[in-house]
Amino acid sequence: MKVDITNFGKVLPLVAAGMLAYAGAAYSQTEKRVIEAPKEPGIQLDRVSATAPTVNLTAVAKEVEPGIMEVDPSSVRGKRLVLGTIAGKNICLGKWTIQKRGTTENKFCQGMWIQG
Repeated sequence: MKVDITNFGKVLPLVAAGMLAYAGAAYSQTEKRVIEAPKEPGIQLDRVSATAPTVNLTAVAKEVEPGIMEVDPSSVRGKRLVLGTIAGKNICLGKWTIQKRGTTENKFCQGMWIQG
């Protein structure tokens, strides 16, 4: 009975080429997911002069919880803010978010937090 012993010197380049091809395919898929990830637009800051139109904060704010108001940044962009009768309330200039993990709730403001 004759036994053939394979020469690993001939198999090694094939294995290395296969590993490189697999790594290249996996990297391109990962890169594609990163590029296609949706991005939320950031809050844009505008320059406002003393002659810019005003907006009353009570007119554009909505109460999301007792004592906490939420204001959409696009509704006050490029305008001067008049606080009005908001004294004693907290304002989230952005989006008020509630994140639930199990039994705990984390509440936070994605944007600017104005404490009244």
